[in-house]
Amino acid sequence: MRSIATMKSARGGGSVVSTTPGYRVVLPGFSALVLASSTCPSRARQATTFATRPPPTPSSTPTFAGASLLSGSAWRCPRTTSTSFLSFTTTTTACLATTSPSSFTTSQQNPKDGVVPIWPVSKLTLDAQLEETFPDHPALPEFAKSAGFAGEEGQVLAVPNPSGAGLAGWLFGTGSGTNPFAFGSLPQKLPVASYRIESGSRAGVDAADEEACIGWGLGSYAFKRYKTSSPAEDEAGPADAGASADEEEVPKLCVDDESRRRECELIVDSVFLGRDLINTPCSDLGPADLARSAERLGKAHGANVKVIKGSELERGFPLVHAVGRAASSGRDPLVVDMVWSASKRADAPLVTIVGKGVCFDTGGLDIKPPSSMLTMKKDMGGAASVLSLASMVMGAKLDVKLRVLLPCVENCVAGNAFRPSDVIHSRSGQTVEIGNTDAEGRLILADCLTLASESEQPDLLLDMATLTGAHRVALGWDLPGVFTDNDELAQEMYSAGLEHHDPVWRLPLWKPYAKMLDSKVADMNNIGSAPWGGAITAALFLQKFTNKCPNWVHIDFNGWTSAKPGFPEGGEPQAVRGIYKLLKAKYGTAA
Repeated sequence: MRSIATMKSARGGGSVVSTTPGYRVVLPGFSALVLASSTCPSRARQATTFATRPPPTPSSTPTFAGASLLSGSAWRCPRTTSTSFLSFTTTTTACLATTSPSSFTTSQQNPKDGVVPIWPVSKLTLDAQLEETFPDHPALPEFAKSAGFAGEEGQVLAVPNPSGAGLAGWLFGTGSGTNPFAFGSLPQKLPVASYRIESGSRAGVDAADEEACIGWGLGSYAFKRYKTSSPAEDEAGPADAGASADEEEVPKLCVDDESRRRECELIVDSVFLGRDLINTPCSDLGPADLARSAERLGKAHGANVKVIKGSELERGFPLVHAVGRAASSGRDPLVVDMVWSASKRADAPLVTIVGKGVCFDTGGLDIKPPSSMLTMKKDMGGAASVLSLASMVMGAKLDVKLRVLLPCVENCVAGNAFRPSDVIHSRSGQTVEIGNTDAEGRLILADCLTLASESEQPDLLLDMATLTGAHRVALGWDLPGVFTDNDELAQEMYSAGLEHHDPVWRLPLWKPYAKMLDSKVADMNNIGSAPWGGAITAALFLQKFTNKCPNWVHIDFNGWTSAKPGFPEGGEPQAVRGIYKLLKAKYGTAA
């Protein structure tokens, strides 16, 4: 006989209580329980069930009708062709592909006993919470202790009914109870089912907290497009980049408030769009593919989308053309210009967002070392983030006029690549000496910032770019840097970021550093003359092309994150949730 054990989840951190399938488990204060598991290859999760008493004899072959995870209903592996009850045998079933499931559901969409409760518990008051929440379960504190469950953030414990028949639900540790995004670890740990988060005054996190719901949704993401073992094949090809990266069934969270559920779905789906785009390699996401993703998004919301390329691009966007001209045929540089409005007001605020779309950055003739080139598929993270933000703005029908500008290029090495010491005329008429071809992002943004401000003055002119390593040295991977002369805007972005767990940090537009961009042969150089302050000089370079717009904000960010609850390792459209919430609070929705 083996006792219950605590093991690491195969999908991430935290402890999941499990047992070896087919072994009896004796717990203090409980009758003998039998646990079994059934594995669906699509999620590699274990579903734990408790058998009714008495335990089977070794000679019997038990089946557990009425004792499944869903408390009386048969456990169905996601997208299986038939229903089977759990037994000692770990069975594998054929999983069928579906389309883009939501991470959310409602109680009305599920049988009354088909929604599994989750009780958040804090490590600070664990015993008191268990006694208060489970007065008829006096052995539960000892059970939790024997399983190694202490309420630490991310820990999960299956709770049997006091009778030993069926599963009462799950305990979830919130640690000190201050991080609602801790719930983002649950979709990777729990079996596929519908869940609800129970309220608890001591848990530290409100069950109705929108951020906790968003954390759950964001935590269900997995990028598996290129995994050949996945049952869902990507048949649409590169033009479908931006579709759901993981089309498998996921655990769902019950959110009965319709407006909150729609808001969570909008934000999660929009972030997934950005993640998919950043994670897709350049072999399947060149400039034309990125433009098609923007066109699909625009079409879905009734926006007007124009793609500028060829001779028109060369004439009107000479810096964009210079950076992208060395790319192979079919991967030519271009600019996406999208305009949308749901407002009925002629004077609706104009929000213009510009995103750097370098689909791959070799560094050009100033070529990067191999180690620095490995993650350069993410160098279009600015464009991906802008599309994520646009998806939220249009999906919520904010009362604004929205303009999206995406310069899309590959920075390649070839005989016709732009060179160090070249002098290039910009759209604004200013000339730029090329000090380094690996400082290409600011060049393509410059032409689009000029377009954005030359004939109209936006109420907000925002550009987003994975622009400098200097920013990352200063703030690390997870904290985008904000540059602006508008103190009010800077404070609003900072506050919105803190409120919605999407932080940013202001960096200085230190004007004395502008002299480091001086050139002896042109109006400016594209890099600073000193090896420090690189994020600041890059921002000062961009400011020269904003037509002195008082509401210009530049965000320099990493676009990539290490694994944490709600945020799997990989591409991440950082700062967009906070900015969206700021715009929504500032401008409201269209009447």
